[in-house]
Amino acid sequence: MAEEKAVSRPVVVFDVLGTLVDQGGSLERQVTDAIGVDGETAAAVVRDWLGHVAEQEHAIVERRRAFAPSHELDREALHRLADEGLLPRDRVGELADASLRLQPWPDTVAGLDLLAADVTVLGLSNASRRVLTGLSGASGMRWHQVLSAEDAGTYKPDPALYELAVASAPAGGAPPFMAAAHAWDLRAAAAAGMRTAYVPRPDGDPPGPGDSFDLHAENLEELHTKLLDSADSA
Repeated sequence: MAEEKAVSRPVVVFDVLGTLVDQGGSLERQVTDAIGVDGETAAAVVRDWLGHVAEQEHAIVERRRAFAPSHELDREALHRLADEGLLPRDRVGELADASLRLQPWPDTVAGLDLLAADVTVLGLSNASRRVLTGLSGASGMRWHQVLSAEDAGTYKPDPALYELAVASAPAGGAPPFMAAAHAWDLRAAAAAGMRTAYVPRPDGDPPGPGDSFDLHAENLEELHTKLLDSADSA
């Protein structure tokens, strides 16, 4: 009976950056502290920073450059900002590990604890193993397994990452849910055969008129309830 219960547990795979942690806001605060600029200037620096990282991840997905983990892309972006005079060069080292110090959203830690009691919880992130280890240790986020883009040698939305998550889920159950604040992430997960759960966050990518996801939860406590309801009705 214990084995049957384990198999029947719902499986949820969480996006991390933006869904479980406040990536943009956390980086803006660290930029403000590091170089003493106002919030508007810090936000512009972070937009350029994350924009460069996203461009390079896209190039990797399209096989236009070799894979590099996210912390190396962060450092590359910061050096580029320093070259352009947007960041003091002597602050690059301080900010290079800023992604290890991203703050969870207010419901994240308690929500993951609640979910982990009844649901198999995985993380699936474009963040490197080094960043995910730092985030886990600093924030107390709880999961049963966390998967990095490094494990697949590419970045979301490459199908390889979602296929990795499906292969990592316990066998014999229904397809896992992908939970994210980014509609683009959920579209790619659905194309790979995953079920989908949208959780809105500030600065996320909201669903478009043509999107239809399996679940919509305003927070992780509501997601817990809806995941258990979906298992009961299966």
